[in-house]
Amino acid sequence: MQGRVVASPAVKVFVFGGTGAIGGHAVPALLAAGHQVSALARAAKKAAILRGQGAEPVMVSRFNRAALAEAFRGYDAVVNLATSIPPMSRFTRRRAWRANHGIRIEGSAAVVDAALAAGVGRLLQESVSLLCPDGGATWIDEDVPADPFPIARGNLAAGPVRSA
Repeated sequence: MQGRVVASPAVKVFVFGGTGAIGGHAVPALLAAGHQVSALARAAKKAAILRGQGAEPVMVSRFNRAALAEAFRGYDAVVNLATSIPPMSRFTRRRAWRANHGIRIEGSAAVVDAALAAGVGRLLQESVSLLCPDGGATWIDEDVPADPFPIARGNLAAGPVRSA
């Protein structure tokens, strides 16, 4: 039916990184689409931002699997947009990436484990294209191994999970 927009059913979504660079746009877009949104808030100021947008802030440690699983119960989807990218002035220093690696490695693993434990049907993990090697004119898909760029270690850990 050309020209007719078919609305998708509203879902209950939990967003990690809901007040960050991507989440700051994703949360309002999800709300505008009619979804029920909750998001991780680590401080009162961030919780107020989320409330102001119409989302429900949830204060829980992103590393506590049991608390996350409890927080995720009843959600249809979890969206992980959490990062801690260092400022450009420190971007090339390996030490500057420690916080991001912790969030992407331990934090992402905790999110996955908690979503599975809570029976969440969908998990979306944000990633970046710098993980793909230059393929020239060759098509790159999920079967192409990631480029082992040292500061991307955290992104590699938060990448796709392959079934055995």
